[in-house]
Amino acid sequence: MSRRYLINFDSAELPRIDTDFLVIGSGSAGLRAAIEANRHGDVVLITKGALQESSTRYAQGGIAVAMSEDDEIGFHVEDTLKAGAGLCNEKAVQIMVEEGIERVSELIQWGANFDKEGETLGFTQEAAHQRRRIVHRGDATGAETTHVLVTHLKKQKRIQVIEYAFAVDLMTQGNTCYGAAALIDNTLHCIFAKATILAAGGLGRIYQCTSNPKVATGDGFALAWRAGCEMMDMEFVQFHPTTLFLMGAPHFLISEALRGEGGTLISARGERFMGKYHELEELAPRDVVSRANLSEMELTDSPCVYLDITHLSPNFIQNRFPTIYHTCNQYGIDITTDLIPVRPGAHFMMGGVRTNMNAETGIRGLTACGEVACTGVHGANRLASNSLLECIVFGTRAGKAAAEYAGTLDTQVHASVRIQSYDESESSSDKFNDTSNPTVDVNTAQEIIRELMWRHAGILRNGEDLKKVADALAPLDRSISGNQIEALELQNMLEVARLITRIAIARTESRGGHYREDYAERDDTNWRKHLVVRRNEPTLRFEPV
Repeated sequence: MSRRYLINFDSAELPRIDTDFLVIGSGSAGLRAAIEANRHGDVVLITKGALQESSTRYAQGGIAVAMSEDDEIGFHVEDTLKAGAGLCNEKAVQIMVEEGIERVSELIQWGANFDKEGETLGFTQEAAHQRRRIVHRGDATGAETTHVLVTHLKKQKRIQVIEYAFAVDLMTQGNTCYGAAALIDNTLHCIFAKATILAAGGLGRIYQCTSNPKVATGDGFALAWRAGCEMMDMEFVQFHPTTLFLMGAPHFLISEALRGEGGTLISARGERFMGKYHELEELAPRDVVSRANLSEMELTDSPCVYLDITHLSPNFIQNRFPTIYHTCNQYGIDITTDLIPVRPGAHFMMGGVRTNMNAETGIRGLTACGEVACTGVHGANRLASNSLLECIVFGTRAGKAAAEYAGTLDTQVHASVRIQSYDESESSSDKFNDTSNPTVDVNTAQEIIRELMWRHAGILRNGEDLKKVADALAPLDRSISGNQIEALELQNMLEVARLITRIAIARTESRGGHYREDYAERDDTNWRKHLVVRRNEPTLRFEPV
């Protein structure tokens, strides 16, 4: 039985904040949800880092949307379902694609300066899309989207933003969420809300190589898990085929749009190789390209492969990909003349907190949106550039659902709730559960998790190695010392790593982002189903699509 709360507390003894809506996270999903909820009441938005620090900010490629003259909603739906490898919720996909047109138009109305061709939007191509449907701002679409949403949010008069606030746990009684306990200025606060929106982002930092920012340690997944949410499709982690591989450089994302514009992958032998692995070559689905890159690295005994766009004009490269051009240039690579060394990295989580079409979880008063949520739109493998689309569509829906729920409450009864996270026998002054006698410091334990997950629960998996990961993670639970927030992050990383490993062991087939070397074939007869797990329930549930 896993712990329910990470810190013992009594809400009556702590600083208290009351609001109509609490939003946890400041990526595009959280920002859009806060803007929507603000139409119906006061909002407190808490974020782990600075307001603009999220995975959205680093998204390069763009937003997939069926707005070009030669595109149709049906084509976009078809491509999404195909990429999802049989596990998408078709109704959710239809909602995302249809409502996405209005949401992108709204961003443009709010000031998004997406690239144009003449007087009309310019669309680019990415892998597994049958049309050029990606709207973009150079190779910094995420930064543009973040800027627009933050600017619009700051114009709202009833949204309070608290930066550098760490959400420790959701506060629940029975099957109802009443807000969250959060560390603000190193002091635990209880934030009570009529409705809570979880938009806490991804988990890429549980892997050694990732495109995700430092804040992406899986906190939102762990919060929801401890609170009793159903978690679905947790085995499906997407690895981006191309992150920058240079000594001393960060694992900087090299956008799929480079391949969409004609970039080719080259082995250490100087040979183009994707034709051996898929008929779409460089525009094959991400899981195929990632495995192909790994295979070529092994065949050539090289730590990377190379991306070549030198056949494109220097002016085009510098104007279309300014962020990538300048970043690589800082490390001595001129991408107009040099090959770019790349390797795969953890990029996106398809699974997460199970929600319905309105972003509602199984807990009353709690909605979830963005990467932390499993709406069913991505299935086993996300289609390129659908992530920002999902965020703004279901972020809006989460805000609306939160407002509808809040409108049903007896405000006086809600305001009288008191949350105690410890048993009668425990003291509220006991800050952390089970944190004595550390055997290894936090930073070391985090690195152990990252190496284990990268080597054995990453792009290539097998049952024997996955079980070794599960065994190796067990003793780390009591290995806590050092910085308070880092210790809490470690607990969250452990929870999430265990979940991924447990479900990956159970799915004895290969599908989308989950590839088992010992079960290398996709098995639609037995495995076209979701795996659902809930805290303290001993068995997994298998639910047909």
